[in-house]
Amino acid sequence: MKNSCSKNIIKPKRKKSYSFQSKLLTLLILFVFVAKAQAQTIEVLDKSQLQPISGVAIFVKNTPFSVTTDAKGKADISLVKSSDTLSIRHLSYQEVRLTKQELVDNKGRVYLTDAVIKLDEFVLSANKVEEKQRDIASRIEIIPQKEISFQNPQNSAELLQNTGKAFVQSSQMGGGSPVIRGFEANRLLIVVDGIRMNNTIYRAGHLQSIITIDPNSIEKAEIVYGPGSVIYGSDALGGVMHFITMNPTLSTNGKANIHGNAFVRYSSANQEKTGGFNLNLGWKKFGSFTAFTYKDFGDMRKGAAYGNKYGDWGKRLWYVETIDGVDSIVTNDNENIQKFTAYSQYDLLQKFLYQPSDKVKFTLNLQMSNSSNIPRYDRLCELKSGKPKYAEWYYGPQTRYLAALHTELHADKGMYDNASIIAAYQYSYEERVSRNFDGSGNPTTKKRGVNDDQVHMGSINADFMKQLCKKSELRYGVEGLYNKVISKAYYQDVITDERTYNMVSRYPDAGVTQYSAAGYLSHNWEINPKLIFSQGVRLSYVSLKAAYSDTMFVLIQEPPIDKVNTIANLAVNGSLGLVYLPGHDWRIATNFASGFRAPNTDDAFKFNDSKPGSVVIVPNPDLKPEYVYNAELTLGKTFVKKLSLQATGFYTYIINPVLMSPYAYNGSDSILWNGTMVASMAYQNGDEAYKCGVQGDISAQITSWLGAHGSITYTYGRDFDGVPLDHIPPVYGIAGINTEIKRFKGDVYVRFNGKKALKDYRPDSEDNIQVCPVDENGDYIGMPSWWTLNLRTSVSINKYLQIQAGVENILDLHYRNYASGISAPGRNVMLTLRGSF
Repeated sequence: MKNSCSKNIIKPKRKKSYSFQSKLLTLLILFVFVAKAQAQTIEVLDKSQLQPISGVAIFVKNTPFSVTTDAKGKADISLVKSSDTLSIRHLSYQEVRLTKQELVDNKGRVYLTDAVIKLDEFVLSANKVEEKQRDIASRIEIIPQKEISFQNPQNSAELLQNTGKAFVQSSQMGGGSPVIRGFEANRLLIVVDGIRMNNTIYRAGHLQSIITIDPNSIEKAEIVYGPGSVIYGSDALGGVMHFITMNPTLSTNGKANIHGNAFVRYSSANQEKTGGFNLNLGWKKFGSFTAFTYKDFGDMRKGAAYGNKYGDWGKRLWYVETIDGVDSIVTNDNENIQKFTAYSQYDLLQKFLYQPSDKVKFTLNLQMSNSSNIPRYDRLCELKSGKPKYAEWYYGPQTRYLAALHTELHADKGMYDNASIIAAYQYSYEERVSRNFDGSGNPTTKKRGVNDDQVHMGSINADFMKQLCKKSELRYGVEGLYNKVISKAYYQDVITDERTYNMVSRYPDAGVTQYSAAGYLSHNWEINPKLIFSQGVRLSYVSLKAAYSDTMFVLIQEPPIDKVNTIANLAVNGSLGLVYLPGHDWRIATNFASGFRAPNTDDAFKFNDSKPGSVVIVPNPDLKPEYVYNAELTLGKTFVKKLSLQATGFYTYIINPVLMSPYAYNGSDSILWNGTMVASMAYQNGDEAYKCGVQGDISAQITSWLGAHGSITYTYGRDFDGVPLDHIPPVYGIAGINTEIKRFKGDVYVRFNGKKALKDYRPDSEDNIQVCPVDENGDYIGMPSWWTLNLRTSVSINKYLQIQAGVENILDLHYRNYASGISAPGRNVMLTLRGSF
């Protein structure tokens, strides 16, 4: 019995030991199975952001195997032998090569590092079809979403400025007017998602409309330098800025594709508090993308370090405040705080995608941007007879709405291979509010003037592409545009809010309409692998009609114009481009293109007391279109994929340039305006003029984790009498060193501007000579040169959480961009927290 009991006691122990061994063996088998399974799938991630990279090409040399990663950065490599070496390539990243066994050791993950020198990137803006950048004769700058996120800009104007390849002027913090090759405002074309934003009241001076495009919703931005009239029509004289917003992504595995991002940002220079999110919902055929951003800015603090050389230039020593109904001059407690620059803004993007088949896709695109009142800082700093000129000057809420339906079609045969049809409606609202400083102390005399301008714009674009043969591609399309302007003006009592409609509106008060129709044809011919020849032609018709009411005729007193005025113009534009690829990583491109800009409502039919009490801008219905003829040459060379040099020289000949100059109003050089005789000026066609310059770039991949970059632009412009032209910035650029290691990315860079000498300003120009410093005699000296030292970094805690930190203008220097009425931010500490799921 004892032996039996002993055996019974021991037996369970043996059974328990056997169970443990079995479990251990099972775990080992499972581990081997999982490891083997991992080796069958590759996951490609961004090295610094830890985010999946789609569209990565994976292949094994001298074998037929080739695969591309999906939206989650994954691809099946089960057909690859364990001894094979995989090449992993993406246009924006450095190539990686490793064996399948090394993949197993890395748990199937591969981390790619950003390429400083990006080869064969694809662009959309040049011809409205996706094509390789190196095959296009025009110079193009690409700003991808990853770079936009790393730049972390407050608005889209700052996004362009941070590249160092576009100049930006500012009259207030809620603004930013890009300048490209000496062209600005209505001589540059802004395009968002293939839809032109420029409307008929885009002005020639400085324009802040670009800030209504939220940089946090941009997938990619492209700058096409030089005339773009063949593809885009009027206004594209100096270039095209195309902003492509994010799109919904569908599911590819039968499960709902749900992902999103959110961020919060703080900046010290203007007490910025920004937050936003985006959310993607994707199924097999239907997708939705939503993005929202809210920004709140305090008053901007300028740089404090600039010595005694310029006295009180840029210091905010005083400001006007209305206390108990009385306008009072108040001493500023901190002269570096630019009082009355604060504002807020929100932006909303909503897209719905329906793709019933591979050959048809519909996208409904809805956008909205709205701001608070935006103070016009430079006006609030003006003096008249030693006293403030204005007690109030601000833009009312700046509003932009867009609704568009984009249809994409693909065909195997017929008149096209790919087609894009976009029907769009846009609405913009602008309000200008000003009130002169009243030192009488009588609150009952206070009235503010209000200009209220609305634009309704409809457009339709149909663009087609047909592959004629392997080396020949035809693009063609048509465009129709319609603008309607509603302009009102009134005086508003500050105490009672009562409105009196006895003020001249900015534009004709009985309505303005503008129509345009155009058709274009372009062709790309790859003569041989080394030579690519492109040609294009466009025919455009633009009609502008403006009407004044009897009331307005009484207010403006003996107008030298008719009650109804019509301007109609027909224009033909063309382009020729040649790209030569002789080998050894050389690229030579030359491009010849013409452009035109038809006079718009702001040019021909505006009344504006731009300098109250001294100058009034009056209409000129005799304006003719301005034309440009541009020639450029680009030379590029890449050395062993480690060093890239590129330089572009351009010359632009201008016919009938539209310039501001004195104008004989009813045979007189002055006009009775608000009871005072003032000088009359108008936009008029000048004689021929020219602009020329050079753009240079350098990129270096010093090591796999260290790179360098630099860019410089110089522009020169004169009429044929030798008088300087408006909008010509001084030499400017950027230079920096960047690094990228696992989880971390950093960039130390210098932004710089040369001096704009007084002799280079055009008399009576729009370049705001009055914002420059003065010498000991009180004479303007032009705009001083400057440079700033800056740092930005990002650290990825994991693939769900990222922290960005940076310091702009580390030395806290005081400076202003040329023609800007507000000083740039001083030392600015930025902190951003980003999350994704």
